Amino acid sequence: MGTVNFNRTTVVRLGIVHSLVSLLKVLLAFVVAAGVTGASSPAPSPTATLQSGMEGSKAALVRIELVAVAEIAHIDASTGVAMISQGRSVVPLKSATGILLSADGVVATTWESLTVDEDAVAVYSANELFANVIHVPIVGNNGNPAIRGSTPDPHWGPHLQHCYKKVSHCILFRVPQYHVHTYTSKPGDVIAELLNKPSKPDDVALIRISGGGAAPTAALATTAAANIGGVLLGFTKRPLAAVSPAEFPATVDTAGNRIRFATDLAGSLRDGVAGGPVVDRATGQVLGLAGSRQPDGKATLVPAAAIKAALAKAGIQVSPSRFDAVFRRGIDHLAAGNQGGSAESALQESLTYFDSALARNRLAEARAQGATRAPASQAQTAEDAASAASLPGPLLAVLAGAVILAVIGVSVVLMRRRAAFATAPGAGGSPPVASGSGAPAPKPLRAGPLAPSHSRASVERTELTKVGDTDERAGPGKYHSGRTDAGEHFRPPQSPAAMHFATPPASGSGHNANDGARPGAGGTRYAGPLAPRAVSEVSAFCFRCGRQLQPEWQFCVGCGQRIG
Repeated sequence: MGTVNFNRTTVVRLGIVHSLVSLLKVLLAFVVAAGVTGASSPAPSPTATLQSGMEGSKAALVRIELVAVAEIAHIDASTGVAMISQGRSVVPLKSATGILLSADGVVATTWESLTVDEDAVAVYSANELFANVIHVPIVGNNGNPAIRGSTPDPHWGPHLQHCYKKVSHCILFRVPQYHVHTYTSKPGDVIAELLNKPSKPDDVALIRISGGGAAPTAALATTAAANIGGVLLGFTKRPLAAVSPAEFPATVDTAGNRIRFATDLAGSLRDGVAGGPVVDRATGQVLGLAGSRQPDGKATLVPAAAIKAALAKAGIQVSPSRFDAVFRRGIDHLAAGNQGGSAESALQESLTYFDSALARNRLAEARAQGATRAPASQAQTAEDAASAASLPGPLLAVLAGAVILAVIGVSVVLMRRRAAFATAPGAGGSPPVASGSGAPAPKPLRAGPLAPSHSRASVERTELTKVGDTDERAGPGKYHSGRTDAGEHFRPPQSPAAMHFATPPASGSGHNANDGARPGAGGTRYAGPLAPRAVSEVSAFCFRCGRQLQPEWQFCVGCGQRIG
């Protein structure tokens, strides 16, 4: 009997120890992970200079080169016979910057950047006509046909000057062409068409390139403020993969439509920055276009509202492209450190929609970062393993404290369990005896009669009745349940007598079914004050945990309490 009790107690204790050991393992894993994480190197530093809105506006930049296809004819009737000399020239006039606003290739710039200078066309065409068709030398312009010169030939000298002045016997026709160079990895030259009819220098000019459909686009700003930190973007040369757009910091007064630049931009405007977008440094949205230069050194701002009005008047509805979302997502990943190669995949996908030089450059940058981090990742793995083997001092202290607390918890639980088993009635020792009285423990009480209306099911559901505990409301000799809120009976009975079980009589013995309920009827004893209706329906419960017991049990399977 003692051996069985020891095994049962050992199982309970081992279960507690096993649970605490599992908790210790979890705690140890957490501390080790924290040590490895704390010892690891930080994630790659984000590229703070990258902003997806700004990069998207840069990708949408184009360079516009205005040329005039000129036809010139000179009529010489000084000899009495009309001699006609004809020539054709492609006259380069000016360069400007535009910004793509719609996926179908709509570009916005200022009309001042696209107006044709008639005098410039006449000078260039006349110089080429006299030099290449009439075959007279042109001097005084260093061979530049865009500059006025002269010829030493006495007959043709006056006629050259007449063509400069566009006299009636020097006829000139010209047709403007807008050559758009997109910011692509391969040089591109697309002729665009004019979509609206601007008339003033600061009017918005809208042109459309052919073959649009997936072009990068920039977003127009929707709010206005007194002073915004902006950047004027533009190309001073034809865009190539190795040629990035120029950036000129500026302070933008959207309320007064003025731009103040930190440096003199006369040369840059002449080289092609004129008409370029001024974007918000924080968002990359287009605040407006760089307009005419003012005498005070400032420039006018053609605001975003004027651009929207020009689009509406021309009946144009702008739409972003697939390139925009993918490219800007790649820029966001790249700015965050290109974790997991997300920047590479997004930028690579954007190139399937548009051959953007900027996207290709950023892709090369993302790949370079990935190649740089590959050896660093291998070194980091070794460092993490070393960190796991040798934790820092503070983390070791935390781990040691956790282990000590766990050991204390195990000890306390085991001591409480041991004390509970040692003091519990029937736990392997003798029943408690009143101090100094020498009187033996009281005998177990006999069960009282059970009302005939009680069935076996009701008896099995009956709560454990505390032996010897009276209910003042029911009167002397009445028993009441010791049930707690949790449904458990936690106080032992006042009489620690062993619990006895009735042995069902053999079938056909002739015994009355209620004999066992009468005092002295066969000496049958029960575990509670309520006797079942029939001996064959005996049910008993453990007074410690309330579990229903079986006659053949010597120990309660719920709490290990010894029975009998």
